[in-house]
Amino acid sequence: MSNISSRRAFIGTATKLAIAAPAMLAVPFHANDAESLDDWLEMQGVGSLADSRPHDVVARDESYWARVRRLYNLQPDVLNLDNGWTNPTPGSSIDELARSSRRLEGLPAEHLPGMWEKISTTTLRTSLAKAMNVPGSEIALLRNATEALDTVLLGIKLNPRDEIVCSRHDYYAMLDALEQRSSRDGVVLRIIDPPIPATSMDAIVSLYKNAITSKTRLVLLTHPSNLTGQTLPVKRIADLAHEAGADVVVDGAQSLGLLEDPVKSLNCDYYGASAHKWLGTPVGLGVLWMRPDKVDKVWPLIPPMPTEKGMARFEWLGTCPEYINVASLPALALHDQLGAGRKAARVHYLATIVRESIATSQPHARFYASGPPGMTLGLTTFEIPGIDSAKAQAELRKKHGILVQAMTAIRSDPRIKGIRVSPNVYTSADEVRHFATALKAVARTAESA
Repeated sequence: MSNISSRRAFIGTATKLAIAAPAMLAVPFHANDAESLDDWLEMQGVGSLADSRPHDVVARDESYWARVRRLYNLQPDVLNLDNGWTNPTPGSSIDELARSSRRLEGLPAEHLPGMWEKISTTTLRTSLAKAMNVPGSEIALLRNATEALDTVLLGIKLNPRDEIVCSRHDYYAMLDALEQRSSRDGVVLRIIDPPIPATSMDAIVSLYKNAITSKTRLVLLTHPSNLTGQTLPVKRIADLAHEAGADVVVDGAQSLGLLEDPVKSLNCDYYGASAHKWLGTPVGLGVLWMRPDKVDKVWPLIPPMPTEKGMARFEWLGTCPEYINVASLPALALHDQLGAGRKAARVHYLATIVRESIATSQPHARFYASGPPGMTLGLTTFEIPGIDSAKAQAELRKKHGILVQAMTAIRSDPRIKGIRVSPNVYTSADEVRHFATALKAVARTAESA
C-alpha cells in the first residue's frame, strides 16, 4: 500500500510537478467567469442566457428554453422525462470530461494531484458553494448524496435508545443506513407514515411534531421525496426539532439547483445532495454541508489524517477520478447563468402541464402530492387505478420512445405503485403534452387487454 498518508499531503508535494504545465489544466470557463461563458455561448449560436424578465414569464418562453436545449447532446430517439434520476450534463461538460480523463490517465501521477489542487479544492469548491449560497469552507466535496448523508447518519455521535425521526418516504439508502445504525448501536427509529397525498403543509408539520420527543436526537427530512414529489415545510419542522434539542439533516438531492437559498433557508444542521441531478454536473459529484459548530459531532466515514480539520475531515476518499470535478465547472457555470429561480419556475410550469394533461386524459388518475403551490417542485408521481405502472412504463419506453420512472416495489411503502414524471428545463411543453397522449394510448391498450 502506498505511504501517501493524506490527500492534502500528497497534493502538497505532487503539485510541484503538475504546476509546470498550468495550461494543461485549463477548462473553458467556470461559474465565476461570465465573460468566458458568454463567449462560449456565442460560439454555440445561443447567445447570452441572461434575462431580466420575471421568472414566470421566461418559464413560458419556449424559444428561450429551445436555445438552452442546444447546449445538450441528448439522445434523439428518446423523450427523457426521468430527469429526477440524473440530469444529462451539457455538451461542454462532456467535452471537458473527455479531455480531462485523457489528460489524467496519460500521466496520473502528475495530473491527479494537479487537478485537485488547482481546480477541485479551489475553483470547483467556490462554484459549488456559490450555487448553495454558503462559504466554501463549510462544504466537503464527495461523490453523491448517499455518501454525504451516510456520513452524518452513520457518523453522528448517539447513545443507545436515542431516537431518530424519519419517514417511510425518505430515500431507501438513507433508511438502510438508519436500520444499520439501529441494529449496530441500539438507537430507536420513529418512522413517520405520511398520507398519500398529504392534505397540507400544516398536516405534515403535525406528523413530525407528534413524532419528536425529548429523546429525539436527529431528524431526517427529504426535500422533496423522490417517491411522491412531496416537498416538506423543512424550516417549520427544523424549528420544532431544535426546540426539543435535536439536530436536523436534510436530503436535498431533489432540490439543490431549484432553490435560490437551498441550505440556510431551511435552518438545518446538516445537508447532503448530489450535483448530478438539478445542477446538471457529470455523474459522480456530491456535497456535504454542516454548521461549523456541528463538525466535531460527526465521525468521518473514512478516517482522515489527524491533522485534517473542519470539513476537510470528510474529504479523504482515497484516489478519485478528479476529471469529474474538472468537467463539472461548465455545468455549474450554465446553472449560474440560468439561476435556480428561473429553473424552478420552468420545471414548475412543465409539472403543471404534466398534471393538467394527465388529469384531462385520465380523470381517475391519483396524484401522490397535492396540487397547491409549494407542495411540489419538479417531480410528479401518479397512478392510474387498474393499470400496472411497471408495464405502462415499459410500454411508454418501447412503443413511444418515452422514458419515465416506475415507482414500484418500494420496500418502505408498498402503497406506492405509480409512475414518476420529471421534465427538464429544456423539455418543451409540446413534448409534455405528447407524453399525456401516449399515456392515454397505453392505458387504453391495458384496459382492453
